[in-house]
Amino acid sequence: MKKCPYFILIVTQFIFFSCGFSSNNKEEFSHRDVDSFIALLEFDLKVLEDEIIALARETEQLYEHKEEIISKSKKNPLTIENGIANAAPNGDPKRSTLYISTMAKDKEGLEDLIFLTDSLDYNFREIVRRHQVVSQVYFNSHLQLNRLFPPFDPASLILPDLDITSFNFYYRADLTHNPDKGPVWLEEIYLDPAGKGWMISLLHPVYYQGELQMVLGFDITVNDILEFYLNRYSNQIVIIDEAGTVVAGKSKAIEALSLPPLINHTYIQTITSNNFRMEDFNLFKSKNKEVRKMATHIILTKGSDFLLKEGKESVDIRAKKMNLFNWYVLDLQLK
Repeated sequence: MKKCPYFILIVTQFIFFSCGFSSNNKEEFSHRDVDSFIALLEFDLKVLEDEIIALARETEQLYEHKEEIISKSKKNPLTIENGIANAAPNGDPKRSTLYISTMAKDKEGLEDLIFLTDSLDYNFREIVRRHQVVSQVYFNSHLQLNRLFPPFDPASLILPDLDITSFNFYYRADLTHNPDKGPVWLEEIYLDPAGKGWMISLLHPVYYQGELQMVLGFDITVNDILEFYLNRYSNQIVIIDEAGTVVAGKSKAIEALSLPPLINHTYIQTITSNNFRMEDFNLFKSKNKEVRKMATHIILTKGSDFLLKEGKESVDIRAKKMNLFNWYVLDLQLK
């Protein structure tokens, strides 16, 4: 992820204030730490929005020069077998994998789209290189084509007759759900069809002559959020969404909320539909009455502080809502 002056300013302010705090100001110090965590995360997510907007504009330019690009690209045809090209682990690591559903009907349009978007492999590769939290870049087309980098093995993970347009990573960016035609975040954690585990995604539609041609996507794994952001801080932080479901969190904090350990699940069978976070990680469905009360206090009544009591033990919790997402960052003061 790119380093930025804004982050340096935050860290500088953080060090300055921490030097002036006494032990009596420990709670205020913790709150400032969470502020810096949110500011860093949101700044980097906004950078990704700029990145996908630029990619969408560049893709639109391909359509503006469609005939010329296709005529040149047809000199280097791809080998496609059973609707798949360049599959891992034996494919070219610098190229995307192509998956074509058996539901595809427009064979000529599909072939043209493959040739037209061939140059996007370079863009996809560069985005993954520049932004460490972006685990994969792709597009999904109404022609039932998926182009995804880094390469993966569709045969073992995806059914051959999958309807690409039926998934949230396509329809959430269509005109009905996204009339502004801008970037869209999938805040709900879902299982990735390419086997990368729990994901959040950033989408952007690509239109040409008023018609939706494809939806671009960046995927960020929950593990990456944990590694690149949560682990920069000593605080015991848990992130939950507006439904009370855990997005990410440190193990001790997860345990303190009476939740099972977070596991980065992968598919043991091929995907057939949207797969969202399991109910085991929803605070409103916790077996612990105090945890359910805390979720109500923070999410429904917009409270910021809660004392979670468990027998003789107690945990001070401070919550702050993010600006970019409907997510809440909980800072647990474990005793």
